Amino acid sequence: MKLAKIVVVALLVSGVAHAQKKGLLAQASGQGYGSAGCGLGSIVMGSDGNQVLAATTNGTSGNQTFGISTGTLNCQQDGIFKSGKEVPAFIEVNKVALANDAARGQGETLAGLANLMGCNSQVMGATLKKNYNKIFVETNMQPAAIEANINQVVSQNNVCGA
Repeated sequence: MKLAKIVVVALLVSGVAHAQKKGLLAQASGQGYGSAGCGLGSIVMGSDGNQVLAATTNGTSGNQTFGISTGTLNCQQDGIFKSGKEVPAFIEVNKVALANDAARGQGETLAGLANLMGCNSQVMGATLKKNYNKIFVETNMQPAAIEANINQVVSQNNVCGA
């Protein structure tokens, strides 16, 4: 029972600190949510509701990062999945796995990229395998160069129906 009280107090204290930190950002940017920032807490409590509870909800559920990234949960609509930056981010995070999948012409990472680009994964897999040496020219390529090469191969081979 004593441990439960300590956990509750710690959550409240972290929620207050979180709310105070976000309050400055929200005031400076003029967002439509309270000082706790966007996230599930802003939806539940609203901008005029208890911001300590909103911040605690955001902090304990870990949904604020998701909301910021996807532009959901009352967050700005310029998150990574709303701004057209999903393909470069995907390539950057999955560069090695994507190279391996492209060499084989199949795989989970390749299927994920095909889905993001709106392509058929089997057709794209076969095309990237066939053109592997045109895409992955060097071992330490930057993600932007990989993306440019993939886009060139995909458009030249009409992979996505473009």
